[in-house]
Amino acid sequence: MFGLVFIWMCRLTYNTWRRGLFNPNDEDYRWAILRQKIPTWLFQVFNLTFIAFIQNIILFLLGLPTQIAAVQQPEKLSTSDYILATLALIDIAAEFVADNQQYSFQMYKRLGVHSQNEWPGARIKWTPADAKRGFVTRGLWAWSRHPNFFCEQSFWLIINLFPLLAPEWPRHSTTSPESSFIPIWPLMPALVLCTLFFSSTLFTESISLSKYPEAYRAYQKRVSMFVPFLTPVWGLLLRLTGQKEEVDCLVYGQNVEKDKTQ
Repeated sequence: MFGLVFIWMCRLTYNTWRRGLFNPNDEDYRWAILRQKIPTWLFQVFNLTFIAFIQNIILFLLGLPTQIAAVQQPEKLSTSDYILATLALIDIAAEFVADNQQYSFQMYKRLGVHSQNEWPGARIKWTPADAKRGFVTRGLWAWSRHPNFFCEQSFWLIINLFPLLAPEWPRHSTTSPESSFIPIWPLMPALVLCTLFFSSTLFTESISLSKYPEAYRAYQKRVSMFVPFLTPVWGLLLRLTGQKEEVDCLVYGQNVEKDKTQ
């Protein structure tokens, strides 16, 4: 578990560094927008309670599964450990690709040229039409509006499952509501994190909608917010209502199939 979290930390640190967010004068762009939308005193209350305090408590509690696993002191790794570790590594790799695709797109959008040093998975031939649209809809972003957020939530849920699926975790034979709830309580920090991601994503998307009202609304119709497996379902529903071709044109551009696969 330590190794997986360390790899996750390296990915996050690298992505934060290249975006310049280690600059003490920089901040998440959403905070500046939020300050404009609410009174100054209310933002200061939000800053003190949520940004400075509650977020750190949630992050601290995400270490709970590791503490439980340490107390369990298993003699050897179990089958569930190997399966979950594999899923976690795949998840981190997918999130890294999503980060790189977003970064590659933003650099092309800003500079208008393709970088020669893109990571594998992010070597997408962006077009002026992509830049004009304003937001990325290719690669993993053709299947999830926020693939990086989906992977982030999935990662911590996977980490939470390590002690829960371990042979050492207590199984209750009784069917009373109290005892059936106890074994899964360590999932609560990850579930709270998922709730936080959902609410913050709603705010993020409200910003995108204000910038690109027609195209981003079409993107919301066509692509799932998080779960990529739902995107084909949305496509089928649009086809049944006769809207798919129009929506695909707004989201992916003229050459739809090529844009989605590159």
